[in-house]
Amino acid sequence: MSKEEDKRVLLPTNVRPTHYTLTITPDLVNFTFKGSEVVNLNINENTNVITLHANDIEIKSAKLVNSALKTNQGFRTVNIAKNAETQTVTLTFPQEISTKTTATLHIEYTGILDDKMLGFYRSSYKDQDGKTRYMASTQFEATEARRAFPSWDEPAIKSTFDITLIVPAEMTALSNMNVVSETRLGDGKKEVKFARTPIMSTYLVAFVVGDLGYVESFTTGKHNGGKSVTVRVYAPKGEERHGDFALKIATDTLEYFAEVFGIPYPLPKCDMVAIPDFEAGAMENWGLITYRTTAVLYDPKASDAKFKQRIAYTVSHELAHQWFGNLVTMEWWTDLWLNEGFATWVGYLAVDKLFPDWEIWNQYVTEGFQRGLQLDALRSSHPIEVPVNDSSEIHQIFDAISYYKGANVIRMLSAFLGEKVFLSGVKRYLMRHKFSNASTDDLWKALTEESGNDVSKFMTLWTKMAGHPVLTVEETGNTLKIRQCRFLSSGVASPEEDNTVWWVPLGVDLGPTETHHEIGSVVLTQKEMTLVLPEKYDFYQLNARKTGVFRVNYTPERLSKLGQAVKKGLIGTGDRIGIMADAGALAASGYGKTSGLLNFIKNFEDEEQYIVWIEINSRLSNLLNVWFEQPDHIYQGLLKFQRQLVSKLVAKLGWEYSDNDDYLTTMLRSLVIKMAGRANDPDTVKEAHRRFHSFTKRNEESALHPNIRGVVFEIVLSYGGGNEEFDSILKYYSEARTADQKVVALTGLGFAQSDDLIQRALKFSTSEEVRNQYIIYAFNGLQANRKSRRALWNFVKENFYMLHERYAKSLALFEHIIKFGTELFASEDDIKDVEKFFSNKNCKEFERPLQQSIENIRANAAWVERDAKDVEEWLKTNGYIQ
Repeated sequence: MSKEEDKRVLLPTNVRPTHYTLTITPDLVNFTFKGSEVVNLNINENTNVITLHANDIEIKSAKLVNSALKTNQGFRTVNIAKNAETQTVTLTFPQEISTKTTATLHIEYTGILDDKMLGFYRSSYKDQDGKTRYMASTQFEATEARRAFPSWDEPAIKSTFDITLIVPAEMTALSNMNVVSETRLGDGKKEVKFARTPIMSTYLVAFVVGDLGYVESFTTGKHNGGKSVTVRVYAPKGEERHGDFALKIATDTLEYFAEVFGIPYPLPKCDMVAIPDFEAGAMENWGLITYRTTAVLYDPKASDAKFKQRIAYTVSHELAHQWFGNLVTMEWWTDLWLNEGFATWVGYLAVDKLFPDWEIWNQYVTEGFQRGLQLDALRSSHPIEVPVNDSSEIHQIFDAISYYKGANVIRMLSAFLGEKVFLSGVKRYLMRHKFSNASTDDLWKALTEESGNDVSKFMTLWTKMAGHPVLTVEETGNTLKIRQCRFLSSGVASPEEDNTVWWVPLGVDLGPTETHHEIGSVVLTQKEMTLVLPEKYDFYQLNARKTGVFRVNYTPERLSKLGQAVKKGLIGTGDRIGIMADAGALAASGYGKTSGLLNFIKNFEDEEQYIVWIEINSRLSNLLNVWFEQPDHIYQGLLKFQRQLVSKLVAKLGWEYSDNDDYLTTMLRSLVIKMAGRANDPDTVKEAHRRFHSFTKRNEESALHPNIRGVVFEIVLSYGGGNEEFDSILKYYSEARTADQKVVALTGLGFAQSDDLIQRALKFSTSEEVRNQYIIYAFNGLQANRKSRRALWNFVKENFYMLHERYAKSLALFEHIIKFGTELFASEDDIKDVEKFFSNKNCKEFERPLQQSIENIRANAAWVERDAKDVEEWLKTNGYIQ
């Protein structure tokens, strides 16, 4: 056993469950539930003590029946001892039972259906008549099954489950498996029994009870051993019709994954349920996937098109888990990335298969790829394989490292081995470990066998060590000297921090897009190397197609030449994005100058690709966010640069959406109008106000297309809007027909400019009218608005204990609250303020995100101090300020 494993807080091994028989009766009037379970046990040691997980449930009785006894009476526990710290209960029995026998543990218990969005909890919504209705749902990942039934709640302790739900007769009851019987009980209730599950981990068990409707489809079974799978999308009655888009994605994706993985989907059905109150985006419960409403329901007439792609990706991601995570499960949370990193990568793979015109992999370069690199550039980051010792630490690693750096590493390896070879290795891994548990080493072993490369040899550092390299390139004629060192956003790494030598596939590319060729499979395996290029080439770049997990630090002259190549249309979309992203990250960290970034961006005034504009917007927004308290003429100069950059495209695209627009054009129009509005473009601001008043005063719904409503709300409140406009957006929020439109209205309220309206937006964000999980959308607007950023932090400080209590069981949301409140500041005084505020608080549950925020502030402060003069001079030289 390794030293890391020695520190894990695990259950004793004296007994192990093999099967649970669960009967659960929820009470949606009094918000309680009753549970009865029988657990089949293998006895591994002589014992009279059984310890298992239980949290926030009350055990009423426990009885143990041992197979070695001639009687089935068994014996009742003589002591029930709870341990709140370890979330366990220890049952002591009067008689010892012998090793190598079996037993059944019978437990009766009760619990509370609270509204904290984890364990077995209640969710509320308004029905078609405006009446408040309740449903019950589960969220067990990572360690919350113990809130619904006493259990061995560790991913490696798998069992089978027979689940029965006793529910109101008019309601729908769902669980992981299909219904095998439904019996009326005569007291207004019914008993719903479900088929036995495959062997599975406790965190994947699920049940939902509510007044639900559904839409239904079936897979063809072509790649599923000839067996068709029933696929349904459930929602509160009346909302189910908005599940059609997700339903189509699900049926197509299940077919695709069965083909790609070479293993049929192992269950007879796949249900997806929209839950009104839901902490995460979605949860991959085997056969019963639960979703935040905005992640699964889409109204073509009323929803913003950006949610369409989110739904396609989220559904694909969760379905990938049905194999990678559910069929084969990580041994322990240290290997969480095996679940999330792979599901992220293959989720994009599926969307690319279904919607090739979306260019999803180019979008990945500007979104997921950058998110992984950004968090990984902090000293307070963590390795992909991060040691996890107890349950209080687990939620903190559901972050961009496990999801996006994990996916980045998989994408790099797939590109190096070849996608076909890589997926064949994945098939081998899944076949070998199906219905069991596995580790990172098991994946490397399968890929090694398939590819003939010693994958573990060159990939172990990528998962065991935090960080990634920046490659600095020096040129002498046609000879490149390439040196790697650890990249840190807060500055150059010290020698002690820079002791990792990564395996880096360079992806050297010569020439324009049409005639490009790569120089073999050149890999950097030392601190530095020399590479000789051919005598003649138009230009070169490293990390072509941006599959390598590293930044490239070119000389200023080379970056300028690449800018000219961009202007001539010689560099592909993904590479344009990647070079710009590197230039931005290097400027912010001190490896380059911000003027170099601005010069490079200036080459994009004729750019028309939506995905490239995402990156332009990201880099300019980042600069404006960090410069938010610099002298106003500097800030206005940056806005002028953004206005001039985007004005030509805004004029070309206009405000009208056509049914003939492709998806990327639709998204581009919304983005450039937002950029022009944020930059206070007079024509854009004027048109936004005109359309807003037609929409709100004359009820002309066509004046504001759903794709642009959130953008217009932001522009109107940012420039000239007051109480009347704020109230109109508030009214729209309360009357919005779809959850995604509520979200865009809530974010829009955050752009109020007066102190009074900012305070109203802050108070509204925690009111009863806003679902608890929606606070992040409200805070997103308030953080992005430079006028309200400090008010937001003061609000978090003044209401810290209220917020902590409200989100004590939803710590992922609480971490977002901390980050939204702090991470965009840019001064040493802010660091002192944040550290002082938290100095007398127990921060164990959110220590990692707190330190990440502080480090971001430190990096921002250093950037401003280093480059404030550089930015000012650039603005003067280019005529944006006097």
